[in-house]
Amino acid sequence: MRRIDKILKDPAYIDHVDHNAQATKDDPFCKHDLAHMVDVARIAYILVLERQDISYFIREARLRGREAAKEVIYAAGLLHDIGKWKEIESGVDHAAYGAHLAQEILERAGFDDNEIHVITHAIFEHRNISRDMSLLGERMHRADNLSRACVQCQAKCDCCKRSNKEVDIRLLY
Repeated sequence: MRRIDKILKDPAYIDHVDHNAQATKDDPFCKHDLAHMVDVARIAYILVLERQDISYFIREARLRGREAAKEVIYAAGLLHDIGKWKEIESGVDHAAYGAHLAQEILERAGFDDNEIHVITHAIFEHRNISRDMSLLGERMHRADNLSRACVQCQAKCDCCKRSNKEVDIRLLY
């Protein structure tokens, strides 16, 4: 997973993660920090594996094999919220903005044009569920919801995710 290591060491990626931490430091709600992004990456990969979607995903996304698929899934998870700070500051849709920010980081990490398209499309899609989502977009959306420990949150009564039944799961088994 050398390309994932390159993302984690990328100065722009580190800067966006730091911006997220700064923008949410006084927020009682969910944080959009590195731990959350790693959780989403891991859960998305688990969802793909447990639903036996890996072969389908490789074909759908036209990837070179399982290792490439794993890196694409992890890259999408690690990058899915890098634009959150901008949404907090100015109201810009963080999914669309994050997909834009991810492009250069992915290029520097060595992803090809097709992989970049698959990843940025999933980042763009992760915020809202729809019937015509890509497999990775849908798995990212679910992983984002499942990554939250909402049942233990002190701010859950005021949270916008409160009506989402999936986030009320105690633990993903």
